[in-house]
Amino acid sequence: MSSRNKLIVVGGLIGAAIGATAAWAYTQNQDYKRLESNRMGGALRLQAGAPEYVKIGMSVLTLVRQVVDLFKPV
Repeated sequence: MSSRNKLIVVGGLIGAAIGATAAWAYTQNQDYKRLESNRMGGALRLQAGAPEYVKIGMSVLTLVRQVVDLFKPV
């Protein structure tokens, strides 16, 4: 296997691990909010809207750009 293919596989595994960790943290947070909401007698409302999703997208793009810049030849 070439070094390029190894790098792609390792990057994919790291991305999958980060994605799984983020999903786990999100579900834990939602479970906590759901329990609090049920205890208070109200309905659960998600407060994330389009601006929050744009911020997340921009953060991901910034992270990708920084990783690409890290491996640019000198």
